[in-house]
Amino acid sequence: MTAYNRDWLDALWIKDTASEWHAEGLLSSEKLVAIKTRFISNFYSPNVFIRIGLAIFCQILLLAAMGLAAMVLSPDSEIGLTVFSILGGIVCLVLLEVWAIGTARHRASGIDDMLLYVGVSAILGGIFNSLHYSTQPVVYCCIALPFLVVGCIRYIDRLVAAAVFICALLIVLLVVKEIPKLALYLLPLAGMLFSAGTYFFVRNGQQRYEWRYWHSILWIIEMLALAAFYASGNYWVVQQAGDAMFELEQVPIPWFFWAFTFLIPVAYIVWGLKRHDRLMLDMGLACIGVAAFTFRYYIHVMPIAWASAICGGVLFALAYFSIQYLHKNEGAFTYAQQSDTTLLQEIEQQLIEQTIANQPTDAPDKRDAFGGGQFGGGGASGEF
Repeated sequence: MTAYNRDWLDALWIKDTASEWHAEGLLSSEKLVAIKTRFISNFYSPNVFIRIGLAIFCQILLLAAMGLAAMVLSPDSEIGLTVFSILGGIVCLVLLEVWAIGTARHRASGIDDMLLYVGVSAILGGIFNSLHYSTQPVVYCCIALPFLVVGCIRYIDRLVAAAVFICALLIVLLVVKEIPKLALYLLPLAGMLFSAGTYFFVRNGQQRYEWRYWHSILWIIEMLALAAFYASGNYWVVQQAGDAMFELEQVPIPWFFWAFTFLIPVAYIVWGLKRHDRLMLDMGLACIGVAAFTFRYYIHVMPIAWASAICGGVLFALAYFSIQYLHKNEGAFTYAQQSDTTLLQEIEQQLIEQTIANQPTDAPDKRDAFGGGQFGGGGASGEF
């Protein structure tokens, strides 16, 4: 399903995991070098600064080429603009598949990113241009969603993954908004249910070995789902949305949304500590800041400078004493990175089959090669 070479993707994935194990003391330097030598990927993936520069350069070239083509072809009618835009998008995607990925072996280089964005945007722009001006927004979202899903899955792009989540959420909210009389009450609930369902879906997907190539985009969607779930019940968001869409100044069931505003961040933090989920913990801390803003927006107890200073001091003290407390408990959080323990057994199989099995017959046995330690399923002990 992905356009990139799967063997090279596996090589990147195995080397990244091996580096994590080495940082945690589970893999010796010799074994790390052997793994990096054995698993080779030929992708061109420069650092972030070169990636940004190449993306800007590619965008300028694409705009110049499309502008020159527009001057030559002169698509001066709506149908002409639609056809020109769709053909331009198809050309960009063909260049992405045949040249950027197939020949030049680009992956996350900036050029493949921009070809994808410009190609999908041009195709959608051409389709949207052919629609009547009175077309409902939900129709635009329904048309865009399949293109975004295919782009997200095939090219493993996190920005497109974020667009998929936002587009799907908009479809749900726009459909619920048209329900007479109950829309005001159902909109927050719809946002919560959609976000919760998406969260559990991507969490399950992250445990599946066959979805390993898409773990990065699943992580993005998980983060957005947590943020959208909290935003769906935040008092300020609900009040502002009700005022904009239904001209209501008073939020229905205000006590529920006030309680939601302050209890959900606490639930995120508690759940993150219980499950050792760093993302959940970070989102909980971020939601505490949003909750403080919401409270300060409606209730002015003191100047904002004093409120910010006190809130920052409380959070700093809470973080300090929490770190001290957690460090005193065996098995608690540390600053060390954690590898994806749900996939350790699959990676072990890859390493054994492709590294150890290919060694000469006079090589030490598997137990000696791994230092007698066992690893997999989160039960690693000793050094490799």
